[in-house]
Order: sequence, then structure tokens, then C-alpha cells
Amino acid sequence: MNLTPFENEIIDSILWQIKGFKEGNVSERATNRILRASLRRIKHRLIGYSVESKNAAETDNDHAVPVKVVVQMLMEAPKLSKVFAIDILRKFYISVAITKHEHTVVLKEFGLASGMPNDWNGTDPLARYSKAGIRIIETT
Repeated sequence: MNLTPFENEIIDSILWQIKGFKEGNVSERATNRILRASLRRIKHRLIGYSVESKNAAETDNDHAVPVKVVVQMLMEAPKLSKVFAIDILRKFYISVAITKHEHTVVLKEFGLASGMPNDWNGTDPLARYSKAGIRIIETT
């Protein structure tokens, strides 16, 4: 994952924020909100698209692993480092193009609009789509 100097500063800020949270200096709610806002300043990689979106008039780029889940992974890391944070972002801060219907209806029907499946193994970033029957074609 190639980060711009600005994105590197954001990672440093995220690490500083989590350190403050773990030391009890910042609330969980504030940390969560700050991390979510900070992550949105880092460009996520588009890694694929749904079969249905290939011919769709309108598509959405959907975070494969919802931002709140990525934030949770970072906040719950037993030993957080810059290398670990970048690895989490490289693996899980990714998106896929899906149809608006898949994004607003299908994922919601399966209870996956903003979370991962209950039986998620923590490794497959495309698990939400598999569970909802959305076929993804990876481009990278």
C-alpha cells in the first residue's frame, strides 16, 4: 500500500488517538468518531465489482469491510504499530463496485448493511457479499 505523505500523517494521528484511548485519556465514542473521520481521508482501493454491476446504469463503491469494523480492528489490536495499521488497511480498507440495489436492498436484507456476517473468520474481506449471494469479480 503506497501512502502519500498526507496519508502517512493520518496513520500517525490514528495511532496517537488510539494510544490516548487505551491510556484512558479519550473516550471510546470520541476515538471511534475521530478514527472514522480520519480513515475517510485515506483513499480506499477498488478491488473488484459485482457481476450485476457490470451492466448497471448506476453503481456504488461499497467498503467491502465496513469502516466501523476496520476501526474496531484497530482499536482492539493488542499491540498496535504503524506496520500493523497499514497491514489492516491494505487488507480490509478496500471497496467494490456494486449496484445501488445490492447496496441499499440486498445487503440490508441479510443484515449486512454495516457489518460483517456473525460467522466471519476475520480474514475474507468479501464475506458480506458471499453471504448475501452477491458475486464479486476481483480485478486485483
